[in-house]
Amino acid sequence: MDLLVTFRLIYLVGSAFALFFCFLIFSKKNKTIADKILGWWLVILFGQLIIPTLYLTNLNLYYNFAGIEIIFYVFHPLFLNLYVKATIGQLKKWKGIGWHIAAIVFYELFGLSFFLIPASERLLLIEGKELLPLYFIPFVIFIAGYFAYLIFSTFKLLKNYKDNVLQVYSYRENVDLLWLRRLLGLFATICLLIFPLGLFSYYGLHSMAFTDYYFFVTLVIFIFFLGFWGYQQGEVFNISGRTYVDNEENSDEPPVENHIVEKHYKAEAVQLKDLMKDEKLYLNPTLSIHDLADSMKMPAHQLSKVINKEFHCNFFEFVNKYRIEEFKQRAYSSDYKNMTILAIALDCGFNSKSAFNRIFKDMIGLTPGDYIKHHKH
Repeated sequence: MDLLVTFRLIYLVGSAFALFFCFLIFSKKNKTIADKILGWWLVILFGQLIIPTLYLTNLNLYYNFAGIEIIFYVFHPLFLNLYVKATIGQLKKWKGIGWHIAAIVFYELFGLSFFLIPASERLLLIEGKELLPLYFIPFVIFIAGYFAYLIFSTFKLLKNYKDNVLQVYSYRENVDLLWLRRLLGLFATICLLIFPLGLFSYYGLHSMAFTDYYFFVTLVIFIFFLGFWGYQQGEVFNISGRTYVDNEENSDEPPVENHIVEKHYKAEAVQLKDLMKDEKLYLNPTLSIHDLADSMKMPAHQLSKVINKEFHCNFFEFVNKYRIEEFKQRAYSSDYKNMTILAIALDCGFNSKSAFNRIFKDMIGLTPGDYIKHHKH
């Protein structure tokens, strides 16, 4: 009975987290699609945890309803995938949702068939005193495959987004979605361990208590970070339709010969260098490739090609090289001798101390302080 009390406490904490963050998110005035998906996901997580909390209050209820929370499991990888797509602006009219609905229906019908087994026999199966019927094996394989597919496809989405961010933005804060990659990593870790732990507990220890304890403790932790990061980042991360560079293949312009294209690139590279030197657009801490393309009066995809081919770097590196050079000049100028290193860095277009230190170290190989010490005039 002590074990049941422990589990009930875990469920209570998790359901409280889910309900609290669900309330915060649905209370937001300007909810995005991502917010709505996150809110409904938290509702499902609340349901998964509150149901066992209720049936653990009474042994008779426990015998009849233990395991009913299985109906919620299948929704988690799908909601994570949809949430990521919505957050990065890649949710296109619920494309492909049909086969997910079919998979969920199959899961629910098969999972609920477990409750057609008499309660006394079902309890023996849950406790590992008897083995599950063989016809449940394809069901388990299907679930493992479905989870693996969605986790992998979500990972690819975030990887492609991360790669593209450096082609669009001159900064990473609030747009690189590091928190979402960490969330996916936590979810993948939970799923990666739950299946082998489940097999070990079921066939080795003849009890699912060990696996349940691991799963629900980690699920409570996951719910906390999901709600906290989702609500917090939703406040500061406002994705626009210009997060991805438009593909030039959509252009109606006729193809031209390579040598003519190269000539154009070189001319545009000279124009770009002159613009950066004269206008110092890199001093804008939120400069994007679309802002620079507007100043160059050319499509963003074309400017991206010019930067990649003529300067052999992405947009992020291109802009921050200018910022670092500006910092070097100002650091030794008498006009800025009364300013701190951080103040100069912020004036040069860096939007935080951590971003400046990281970018400077990556590009120069020294911290800003060490560089100034070693290069005193």
